[in-house]
Amino acid sequence: MLIRSSAVTPFESLEDRIYEASVLPEFWRPVLRDFARFAESSEAIVVATDGASSRFVTSSDHFAEMAQKHYAYPTARERTRRLLARRHAGFLGDVDVFDTVELESDPLFNDFLIPNGYGRGIATAIEITGGDTIIFHAEGPFSTAPFASRLVRRLDALRPHLARSALVSSRLAFEGLHTAVETLAALGFAACAVSGKGKVIVANGDFDRETQYWMTRGSSRVALADRRADLLLQEAIGAVAGGRTVSSIPLAASERHPAAVLHVVPVRRAAHDLFVNAAAILILTRSSAAPTEATPLLQALFDFSPTEAQLAARIAAGHTVERIALKEGKSVHTVRNQLKSVLAKTGCTRQLDLARLLAQLVPGGRSGPSG
Repeated sequence: MLIRSSAVTPFESLEDRIYEASVLPEFWRPVLRDFARFAESSEAIVVATDGASSRFVTSSDHFAEMAQKHYAYPTARERTRRLLARRHAGFLGDVDVFDTVELESDPLFNDFLIPNGYGRGIATAIEITGGDTIIFHAEGPFSTAPFASRLVRRLDALRPHLARSALVSSRLAFEGLHTAVETLAALGFAACAVSGKGKVIVANGDFDRETQYWMTRGSSRVALADRRADLLLQEAIGAVAGGRTVSSIPLAASERHPAAVLHVVPVRRAAHDLFVNAAAILILTRSSAAPTEATPLLQALFDFSPTEAQLAARIAAGHTVERIALKEGKSVHTVRNQLKSVLAKTGCTRQLDLARLLAQLVPGGRSGPSG
C-alpha cells in the first residue's frame, strides 16, 4: 500500500504564508525574507508603480533602507520600465532585459548595487485594480549568468499565489478606505481618499456634491476652485507622501459658499494599506453661520481652544478687546492675555493682522477697528 507523506514542502509552507500575509500585512516582511531564499537571493522587496513613478511598499527585514536608496538612482526607473515593457506573465532576471555591457557599465549597478553585495535581480510585475502594478523583486549578489530554468519555473509556479494575495490585500485596503470615508459621511463630513499625486481613489456622496469648492482635473486629480488653496493642497499631499506633517487648508468664502477648511489627514501604512496608493483622506468642514460663535473651523485650523476660537471670531467680526471684555464679563487684562495666545497660534503680531487673516474665514466677519 502506498503511504503518502504528510510533510509540508517548503513551497507549500511559503504558499500558505503568502495567503496569511494577504490579510495580516505585518507578516509580509518575514514572508519576503523566505521568498528571497526561495529565489536563491539575499533580500526581497515589493514595489508599486503606475508606470511613471514607483513607491516602496515593503521589503524583507534588512533591505528597506537599501531599496529606497535604490529608487533614488535615475537608472532605477529604466530597470522598472524594461520589466514592464516585456508584459511577461512570469519572472524575468536583469540578464533578460539588459545585455552584459549595459549591466557592467550602468552606474546603478557599478556605483551602488555591486559595492553593496547586490546586482542580480529577478522580478515579476502583477497588475492589480486601481491602476497600480505590483512588482515582487528578489535581489542577490551580482552575476551576469542567466538564472537556472528550474529556478524560474519554481518562481513562476509561485506567481499566481503572489498575484491573488496582492489582489486580496488591495481589495481589503480599498474597502478600509471606503469604510473610513463613508463613516465620515455618517458624521456629517464630506471626505475623499487621494493618492500621492492627488488622484481621487474613493469619495463619499457629500464630497461629490461640494462642487463649489472642488473639481477634478486630468487623471481625476482633486483640484480646489480657490487657486491659492489648490497650491497649498498639492504641497500638503506631497508632504504627506514624504512622511511630513501638514496643516489644514483654509478655503475662502465667496458669493456661492461660506468659508471652509480642507483637512489633509495622512493615511499611515497600518492595517491593510499596503497595496493601495492612498496618501491621505481629505475632510471638508464649513465655518459656523454665526460669526461670533466658537467655530469648529477656527478650532480645527489653528488648534484653538473653544474660548480662543470665540475670541478670534469676535476679532474677525470687528469687535474691540474692550467690547469683548464687556460682553464676556471679563477684565480687559484677561482678554488681552487670551489674545496673545491667539496671535501666537496664528503667527500674527498685531490684532489688525489677525482680523484681516480671519475675516475670510468667518461668515459675516469683517475687518474692523482694533482695540
